Amino acid sequence: MKKYLLPFLFSIPLFALPRFSVENGSSCNLCHVNPTGAGLRNDYGVTLFSMEELPIEKGKIFTDEDYTGMILDHLRFGADIRFQVLSRKSTDNESKTAYFPMQGDLYGNLSVSKGIDFYVKHDIIHQQPEFWTTLKILPFDGYIRFGKFIPTYGLRLDDHSAFIRGGNLRLSHGLQKEGMIFSPYNESPGILETGLYFSDIFLTVSTSNKYASGNEQGYGFSESLNEKNFTFRGEHISSFGLVSTLSGLSYMKEGDFQMKGIFGGVSFKRLNWIGEMDLAENWVKNKSISLASFSQFSYVVKQGVHILARYDLFDEDINVKHNAVSRVTLGADIFPFSFFEIKLQGRFTSVSGGDSNPEPEYIIQFHTWF
Repeated sequence: MKKYLLPFLFSIPLFALPRFSVENGSSCNLCHVNPTGAGLRNDYGVTLFSMEELPIEKGKIFTDEDYTGMILDHLRFGADIRFQVLSRKSTDNESKTAYFPMQGDLYGNLSVSKGIDFYVKHDIIHQQPEFWTTLKILPFDGYIRFGKFIPTYGLRLDDHSAFIRGGNLRLSHGLQKEGMIFSPYNESPGILETGLYFSDIFLTVSTSNKYASGNEQGYGFSESLNEKNFTFRGEHISSFGLVSTLSGLSYMKEGDFQMKGIFGGVSFKRLNWIGEMDLAENWVKNKSISLASFSQFSYVVKQGVHILARYDLFDEDINVKHNAVSRVTLGADIFPFSFFEIKLQGRFTSVSGGDSNPEPEYIIQFHTWF
């Protein structure tokens, strides 16, 4: 196989925690201003979820109950900041520790009226913005959104190291390939999205020019600047007593490249599972079919303490043997008080057909938001 991993889905931008959506039996827009989830929190996401439902009970004494995220009557402000410490052994068996910022996003949302929102996200690390206008003017509580943002596809995970989100891999010999694939920083003039709600069903359709192929790592694409990108996503969320379920499918096409996937989740009491599998045609090379999958179990030990077990798989060409990379992740998410998270993880990677596997990685990540 090639000596690096070239994932084929979304990369650096971080999204949301879809397992919370499954646990609550509702779409991600329950907590976020973005109609498809992620980013700036709304009233529920700030005052109820972040302050009351998420942190350890004893940590609530540090909560400022008057905080709402509103600066003016119609202007909301917020941020996501993450810092990570990663430890691994090098090829000479020496321990190496890296300290680096993972995310530094500032958000603003201006509600001009009940049907018009202007949203801005500024990435202070990569100096790249996202922005859009949402018009809530369609039937079935639908909307039209246009601007510069990432197409809505699959599970919108907060962890970009997952292979379904462009996760990178450093092999034991030190080579690495980063996954800057479907980010909003490609040379795309913009994107237009429509969303509709039919009871428990949420559908989104978007289009843009040369979105995936605007990335320098993409190849096997047409060079035409007028290559159209089409993306569709549909999800269904329901609750039956103590059980909540999520099921959905996604599709993206741009020229000769197309990607399709399924995703879902189940929550019962304190136990939660979410997963996704995607197939991409002609991403790595002509006539190749690449596969990425994600599966995660989480258990709420008590409010504010979650333990997790995850399995990721990436196969850059399913027609070639010994071409897959898999990774097992074990860890915990701890929310000691409102608006603060500590993530602890151990990652164990295996390379199919390789002479040796990469050394394990151990991660501590700090995340705050408001």
